[in-house]
Amino acid sequence: MLSRIILALFFLAPLLFPKSITIREIITSPEFRSQTLNDVRWLPGGDEFTFTKTDSSGKELRLFHCRTGQTEILLSADQIRFEQSRKEKRFTLPNYLWAPDGRNILIPIDKNLILLDVISKKSTQLTHDNFEERDTQFSPDGKYLAYLKNDNLMLYDLAKGEESALTRHGGDDILVGRFDWTYEEEFSIRTGFEWSPDSKKISFFQLNVSRVPQFPIVDFENFQNTCEITRYAKAGDPNAEAKVGVVDIQNKKIVWMDCVGDADASYISRTAWTPDSKGLTLTWLNRRQNHLELRIADIHTGMTKTLLEENSADGWLEPERKPLFVDDEHFLWLSEIDGHNHIYRYTINGRLDAQLTKGPWDVAAVLHASDDSIFFSSCKQKYSDLDLYRIDANSDAVQRLSQQSGTHRVNMSPNGRIYLDTFSSASTAAAITLHDADGRQIATLTTAPEKVAEMMQNVAFRYFDIPLPGRTLKAMLTTPAEFDSTQPHPLLIYAYGGPGSHIVRNGWSHPRSLLHEKLVQDGYLVLAIDGCGTGDRGAAWKSLLYKHLGDYEIKDQIAGAKWAAALPYVDAKRIGIWGWSYGGYTTVMCLLKGGGVFKAGVAVAPVTDWRDYDSIYTERFMDLPEANQAGYNAGSALNFVDQLSGRLLLIHGSADPNVHAANTMQLAKKLEDAGKDFRMMIYPGKTHGLYGTETRVHVYEQIYRFITENL
Repeated sequence: MLSRIILALFFLAPLLFPKSITIREIITSPEFRSQTLNDVRWLPGGDEFTFTKTDSSGKELRLFHCRTGQTEILLSADQIRFEQSRKEKRFTLPNYLWAPDGRNILIPIDKNLILLDVISKKSTQLTHDNFEERDTQFSPDGKYLAYLKNDNLMLYDLAKGEESALTRHGGDDILVGRFDWTYEEEFSIRTGFEWSPDSKKISFFQLNVSRVPQFPIVDFENFQNTCEITRYAKAGDPNAEAKVGVVDIQNKKIVWMDCVGDADASYISRTAWTPDSKGLTLTWLNRRQNHLELRIADIHTGMTKTLLEENSADGWLEPERKPLFVDDEHFLWLSEIDGHNHIYRYTINGRLDAQLTKGPWDVAAVLHASDDSIFFSSCKQKYSDLDLYRIDANSDAVQRLSQQSGTHRVNMSPNGRIYLDTFSSASTAAAITLHDADGRQIATLTTAPEKVAEMMQNVAFRYFDIPLPGRTLKAMLTTPAEFDSTQPHPLLIYAYGGPGSHIVRNGWSHPRSLLHEKLVQDGYLVLAIDGCGTGDRGAAWKSLLYKHLGDYEIKDQIAGAKWAAALPYVDAKRIGIWGWSYGGYTTVMCLLKGGGVFKAGVAVAPVTDWRDYDSIYTERFMDLPEANQAGYNAGSALNFVDQLSGRLLLIHGSADPNVHAANTMQLAKKLEDAGKDFRMMIYPGKTHGLYGTETRVHVYEQIYRFITENL
């Protein structure tokens, strides 16, 4: 009898304890990846969209009719060749563009532009050279193209089939219509030119980077090492000088605006045309980014005047502000002036008309606005969720449109009548549905992978507050669905901690979510903590980090770990931490300042001294080095290496243009000099994200192995 019971348990074991997924499967298996709609583009009008689908014969273009829910093949792989979408930093470059007529599409192929009539299938090659056309845009009337080429802004007349230069002074240290590394990364801005609504003029940025210091990125992979020189302004360094011009496409005359971004004192972070094409707004910030002015320029003279301005005495202002015009006389503006990020309506003369949202919650982003309705995303209902909301522009009534608890990433159609909703939760990988403007679901476009759903049945997510003296931290704990809460388990903290960040999120992140699930299967608990300075809790909470990076947010991670250590189901002697980028910095600082709380940590691509990081990001939160020397010293990991407690693994890509590998090298040297034991993994030629299938497999295997062997 006993033998039969043992035999039955043997066969039931795989059902009770599912086979643990491997790191290679996490990274490479399509069974664990969400289905996506690639290269989605709304057609003019917004009632249809296209996307690309790849099969054995190649990439085809499909059209989805939102009213009928039907999909048709618009262009097959044998009719046209679409190049792979290219990702540059945080931007995905389009591999086709719809013309305003909704009939023609523009396709870049082999550094040339092809215009294709999707009805007749007739194609016309527009350019015939070996120079890449960058950031191509149709004019609103569809008669012209504008793009960057040979360092200048170019115009293509579609009727005449002629290309001409709108500028001729770009090249070397003069960037026309584009940005240096720091502007692009920290202001989240890539394309530096914009058509006027009447299609007669183009505004464009021009940056002089001659004073920005040069930084070498060395290629170690060849016998003869090569070196790529980039422009990179670190904290305290001169920045690019920025100015904005408006060029008339007929006479090629350029008028320069008198509002400039000075290399030592100020920035221009955004521009926007007024609906009547007579004015251009510029968002100007001082270098410390605690004083902002929205200015409007007369495009004929370049003279500007201030529409509104904001100041912050004990923090910073978000630099990506720009007006969103809802009609000729009014624009929307996001501001934290009342302590939370809310939507305000102003007149074209800069007079405050109304505050449209209010309360102890933040607007994350405005997604679409018209003269009667505004759609925005927010964590209003639940801190861990991201929902879609709508308000009547003439009242303060707020309606939540999304229903499922989780994270909703919304892509609104140009007319605001329908939207794509990419939904995920902590236990559900992303799926895409189509909805009308009232939130009603119209169609299911992709479904979450079943393998993920099966695995996540064994995991539970608990959201709670960690009470500390004078403040409360938001936290999320990942555990087995059923576990013995009277027995201690090892605990791994996943950290980020940077200003405005938000990781206690009811959402999915591949491959991190599956790595944590695998560790939970192995008996670990995983904890995420949003401490001081994190986002979606108001300006005062966020500004607690001002001039003190590496202080309060690190103390909160340590205090959260100590709080967790007192729980009956946490083994206080087996607490670890890991993170990437700012999370890598947080990990290093916790091992240096944690006083033995952490047994092990993995830091991927960490900043180790804020004087090593870029000017715009660092000074926004830390002020200039000469004005806050004590803060920079207190936030430098290099000054605390003698306090290292616990096992440390450092991981970095040698070609990281964002957080330079010098950060890890400098820390390694200090640790060596102090006689401290640590491990280090360098990935030759890899950048900040450590991309590449085999690289990702190797990186996550290193993280997993180090955690399981040392915690």
